[in-house]
Amino acid sequence: MNLQTRKFEITVLASIAAALVTGCGGSDSPSSATAKPAAAPYAAAVGCDSLKSLKLTGATIVSADTIPAGSFTPPGSTTAFDNLPEFCRVVATATPATGSSIGIELWLPSKSWNGRYQQVGTHGTGGVLYWSEMAPQLRRGFATGATDTGHTLPAPVSGQPLLANRGSVWAIGFPERVKDYGYRAVHELVDKAKQTILAYYGRKQDYAYFNGCSKGGQDGVKNAQVYPADFNGIIAGGAAAQATRAATAQLVQDIRLRDAGIQGAAGTAILQLAQKSAIEACDALDGVKDGYIANPSRCKWDPATLVCKPGQDPSTCITAPQAAALAANYAPIVDPVTGQQVFHGLSRGGEHDQIRFGHQNNLSSYSLSLYQIALEDPNWDGSTFDLHRDFAVLQAKLADSIDAVDPNLSPFKTAGGKLLQLQTWDDSAFMPLWAPEYYDQVTARLGGAEATGEFYRLFMMPAQGHCAGNGVGPSNVGQENFLAVSSDADHDVVTAMQDWVEKGIAPRRLVATRFKGADISSGIDLQRPLCPYPLEAVYKGSGDTTQAENFTCSAALGTGN
Repeated sequence: MNLQTRKFEITVLASIAAALVTGCGGSDSPSSATAKPAAAPYAAAVGCDSLKSLKLTGATIVSADTIPAGSFTPPGSTTAFDNLPEFCRVVATATPATGSSIGIELWLPSKSWNGRYQQVGTHGTGGVLYWSEMAPQLRRGFATGATDTGHTLPAPVSGQPLLANRGSVWAIGFPERVKDYGYRAVHELVDKAKQTILAYYGRKQDYAYFNGCSKGGQDGVKNAQVYPADFNGIIAGGAAAQATRAATAQLVQDIRLRDAGIQGAAGTAILQLAQKSAIEACDALDGVKDGYIANPSRCKWDPATLVCKPGQDPSTCITAPQAAALAANYAPIVDPVTGQQVFHGLSRGGEHDQIRFGHQNNLSSYSLSLYQIALEDPNWDGSTFDLHRDFAVLQAKLADSIDAVDPNLSPFKTAGGKLLQLQTWDDSAFMPLWAPEYYDQVTARLGGAEATGEFYRLFMMPAQGHCAGNGVGPSNVGQENFLAVSSDADHDVVTAMQDWVEKGIAPRRLVATRFKGADISSGIDLQRPLCPYPLEAVYKGSGDTTQAENFTCSAALGTGN
């Protein structure tokens, strides 16, 4: 059944609500006494320099250097990361297969280790180490690690534009690199990290965590499916789990915008007009008029209402073909030959994320990269794109490696793993409706919401774009490199995951924060609970709507406009 039109039975939702929450605040009681005592800070058992001679299985240490406390600018970077504790920086190369060369980097606190390891993910087509996501975890006391996913992107040349095919040239003719990018590099990193941690501290980590968004979210979900024993807890945001389908949807949608003349500055204005109109039509569906759409799957606003009338100022309206293009992009993408759905459509009210990624200016570079790899043509520009023909090739060549769609998470659950997934409703990169669809598939396989909620919870975030960017809704829950407003489990997703894994306390809600002027130093503007799907934040009917305490997580039903 299409998620955009389905209605949940009251009785089913009531039982799910009972299983997931009791009211809006607080957390589940520990289900068992299996949690380990909290680890005191640990110091290294050996010198960092000694790791240069460490023998790793299937990998070689390139360097191991002590980095003094304070500010650190990684080699080749122009960004300085401040307020870091002293740490041992280990660089290594893993070679799990012929033709494979995976760059990995570990940052190990020398004197203040909390006994835990937290790995970060990557973005786009990989090839980059995300130090910006390692630094916050190091400050927390975690040993942390990142990987380039088995390749490096061609370096920019001063005074020259970036290579148009830099996202694909690393993969064409190198099938092992595609496997590394898709799933193997994440496993290789955590495996080598655990070996290095044991050597450096003289003890194993108490817990291993993963925290990533976009490709990093796919890293986490794919790892749970393929290597279920790698991590105790996985935080997966904006997961590129349906990469081949999402890339195809982006390409189809961008071509429609181009053909309808929704381009450049004028195209930006049209998308802004559509967003404004959609929000005006659907803002109050959740019972609160707050300037954004809480659940766009219930919004049925029709862009045909914006078509110019005789004598109307053209800056305030659009043409019929433009309205048709917008409407088509909100609808599912369908194979024109088979009639089968390829992927979900975009969210009404989320046009800001399309603008952010420049879909009104060019065809998606991510989409072009994946198709260039599959078609083995680094110069493919989309001009010959045939949805029925080319999508089949993309699936055949890349889906097994880069898609993370297997709903069988039973091995991950059996291993004791916990999966906390964040998905923004305005995501124009990976279209949000795939996330509840996948959750429902996992639930059906496990036999019900109660069995799923024991180890896997999905939190949908309103009015934010891909990886919580550029939206008008509250977005900060301490994910990735966000600085949480508080370290408690309600406001900090990392703490929430630790409590779930280490204490058996499952997250009943996360409180997302929006800051005044999008500046954390300016103070809090609005807070709203994010609820475990399929529950939603529902206004209690009284009190300040900028305060999370005036909302409850419950089964919300609504009709679309």
